[in-house]
Amino acid sequence: MTISVEKSCSIVFSKYKKEISNRLFELSERYVGTGLSHSIPLVVRLVEEYKEGFESRYIEYPTLFEAPTM
Repeated sequence: MTISVEKSCSIVFSKYKKEISNRLFELSERYVGTGLSHSIPLVVRLVEEYKEGFESRYIEYPTLFEAPTM
């Protein structure tokens, strides 16, 4: 049983193509995971700071639409 050069090259190419594809997928997963692990705490902190600022502005500067309390 002999395999032609083209067939063997095709088999080798397919094997390496799959390995490279898997490796690229692993790297992209790691890259996205690392990016999210850094960005999520930043977003949480920004939201908390925004809420604190919003609450302090609300207390210090009530809007005109609020009914006065007596």
